[in-house]
Amino acid sequence: MVSEYTYDPRDDFFIERIDRDTGFDMPSFHIHHKFEIYYEIAGTRRYFIEDSAYIVNAGSVVLIGENQIHKTASLGDAPSSRVVLNFSREYLEKIAAAFPEVDFFSFLTEEHNHLLSNITVKQQNHIQSMLQQLLSLEGDPSQEREAMRKMMLATLLLELKDLCRQQREQGGERGRVSNHIVDQIQAYISQHYAEKLTLTGIAGQFYISPYYLSRLFKKSTNLSLIEYINGVRVKEAQNRIEKSAESISAIAEKTGFMTTAHFRRVFKDATGLSPQQYRQYYKRNK
Repeated sequence: MVSEYTYDPRDDFFIERIDRDTGFDMPSFHIHHKFEIYYEIAGTRRYFIEDSAYIVNAGSVVLIGENQIHKTASLGDAPSSRVVLNFSREYLEKIAAAFPEVDFFSFLTEEHNHLLSNITVKQQNHIQSMLQQLLSLEGDPSQEREAMRKMMLATLLLELKDLCRQQREQGGERGRVSNHIVDQIQAYISQHYAEKLTLTGIAGQFYISPYYLSRLFKKSTNLSLIEYINGVRVKEAQNRIEKSAESISAIAEKTGFMTTAHFRRVFKDATGLSPQQYRQYYKRNK
């Protein structure tokens, strides 16, 4: 299966609008050292971020921090439209340095800010207008356009940060889907990811049938159990690749992958880079 990427992991800024006539499920989860802003123009989607799943309706904004697992899928086969924007912390480093007292980024990573759904129609239109302006600047390499793009992105971030504050004051985010058993299973996986984990074995730990576990986990998180396990393992592998000189094969073994070849395939599907490319890229940009 050929993976479909909505970003290039080596680009500091990426924006794209897609309009689909039918349902679409991302073929695999993503993890990247970028922040992401996702705006649902039309339709309804299910979005998985880290350990939680959310129902995303038209007019809602999804915020994703650096290195957070995420995946989106259809609810039914209805048409949908969205804009997705990825950018690195380094992309706005000059603007952030000019305003050292302003925190442009940390709100994007906070769990209670993943879904912005308490937004008025006027606010929705304003956000969509700003995203449309950012889209219109694509393809022009001039320094003036690049400056406009960075300043507009910084302005958008501050406005989204304020909307997050308003949403907290109104009672917090809505739309999160949760299940007590799934929460326990996720905690179990986070503790045992380096071991051999199977559907049957985990089901036995929680005294439920493998069939029930498989259906419950997929319904609650939008990921199969093995996809979730692989996501936890890839995140730990990223950390080891970045912070140690361990060989790729040693990292594969210590993060629970049975073979190095399987590890390489899963890692590239998730990050867009092979483990070796990831290590080289991270060292260049450290």
